[in-house]
Amino acid sequence: MQNTNLIPAVRDVLNFSNEDRCLFILKERWFPYPIAKNILNELEFHLKHPKKSRMPGRLIVGGTNNGKTSIINKFIRSHQPYDDENVKIIPVISAKAPESSSISDLYGMLLYQLGIPYRNTDRVNKKREQVQEIFALCQIKMLIIDELHNILVASVPKQKAFMVALKNLSNELMMPIILVGTADALHAINSDAQLSNRFSPLVVPKWQYTDDYKALLASIEATLPLHKESNIATSEEISLYILDQSEGYIGEIIDLVNYAAHYAIENKIEKINMDSLKNCGFVKPSMRKNIANLINI
Repeated sequence: MQNTNLIPAVRDVLNFSNEDRCLFILKERWFPYPIAKNILNELEFHLKHPKKSRMPGRLIVGGTNNGKTSIINKFIRSHQPYDDENVKIIPVISAKAPESSSISDLYGMLLYQLGIPYRNTDRVNKKREQVQEIFALCQIKMLIIDELHNILVASVPKQKAFMVALKNLSNELMMPIILVGTADALHAINSDAQLSNRFSPLVVPKWQYTDDYKALLASIEATLPLHKESNIATSEEISLYILDQSEGYIGEIIDLVNYAAHYAIENKIEKINMDSLKNCGFVKPSMRKNIANLINI
């Protein structure tokens, strides 16, 4: 009996070998859900915002492996670079915050991405001028800084200098800057009233046992090439177990379900059940810190 829970494109994968089906499961997939849609709409609003001297920004904040970067990548894929006569137009560009908390290092990363020659020893003002020139030429409308919490390893004065430089860059280019990070990133902006007003937070919360959560599980199952229906969204035992083990982080939810699907294929179960969930090798996030103690290392 064919698995009717699958989307049409995945049904064809049922004919693949076990190995190829397992590889298919590892492919990155996008699952739309309300919080993600709201954030994407907010980003779209900022991208289209008319230029002014004090452009608004946002801080997308949430736990590790809770979908922040996936949302950003989805937005960037929706605004791909394109050629216009002799110039490549780049609507959105992103970079990770440097652990050095050096704005000079960030400028270098941006110039490298854009293929602009520079030297590490160049003065920060020269790099800033190069960034401003190439941003104007390529009509870059938004800068996204991911992993903002990286800068917290630096001293507080360096953190503040980095954030002030970002604010000034936004003012000079009349361009919104979107920051992304864990809750720790709030420390980087809350030390200054102007920064906290400029970068108000957009929270990506952990998942709760709601209809939206069950809809997410159904969406995930629809992309897994298993011959039997698992019904992970409608089984209270399974859905509660997945939520508990993942601790509500969407990345962990997807990983656990993928592990269980892989186990189900390899062991000819062909569906996700409590056996595949408990024996697939997934370790609860909070338990990973104590794994050495658990195995007596």
